[in-house]
Amino acid sequence: MASPDPPRMKIPSVKSLELQGWENDLEYGACYMWPNITSLVIEAGDVFYSLSYMEMVLLSFALPSLRAIVLESNWIEPYPWSTGNFISFISRSSCMISTFTLRNVSLSDSDLIAVLRVIPSLLHLEINDYISPNPQSHHGPITSHLISSLIQHESIFISLVPKLHTLHLDCHHNTRTFDDSAFVSMVESRWFRPGSDLSAKMSAMGRDCIRSVVLKVDWREVDAEVYKPLWVLDKEGLRVVVAGTNGIQV
Repeated sequence: MASPDPPRMKIPSVKSLELQGWENDLEYGACYMWPNITSLVIEAGDVFYSLSYMEMVLLSFALPSLRAIVLESNWIEPYPWSTGNFISFISRSSCMISTFTLRNVSLSDSDLIAVLRVIPSLLHLEINDYISPNPQSHHGPITSHLISSLIQHESIFISLVPKLHTLHLDCHHNTRTFDDSAFVSMVESRWFRPGSDLSAKMSAMGRDCIRSVVLKVDWREVDAEVYKPLWVLDKEGLRVVVAGTNGIQV
């Protein structure tokens, strides 16, 4: 069967694309070039196929103007993930992602770090850990390893997502082993007052100041004492929200 005409020939003015897939109705091996799409949402369904719908889209699309991508699943179990397919999609598209949102998709912290390495232009990151009916059998990507990887060091020129402005984490797994102190250190490493010497130094290194941080932790309370250093940053201009089962503490 011949491949369908590239979608750009049919609807060239489309800027935003939302795909909801419950079966693989894309033709395997086809390449859909949409040069004007700036926003992509993939809401995936079940995974009873050899290739999931999300994988098929990532394997089949090239979106050179893409700036924002949302990957989510409403499936009862955490949706499977292929880091290689995502990296191939970014390489094929040659796009500059500024907003990345991941909801209810199962990947390890190492996989997420690998993803973040190929989108250094990222400004806005939102990760919502999947909610599994059997949380003991799954591990989400929001871990102390991820948080430590996001810490910026003045002496190291290369850093992960150096231009990050907003970070939103909804943590449903690994909450009992989550390193609150490391999270505080990570936020402190990415905050510097505008106009300061540190700000000038970071700017010269291609780094931006973080502007907003939201952390929501399920299954346990948040120790307000640990997060006190962020109160100071909040007063200096950083938007900070930290909440646990005992409510908002910062």
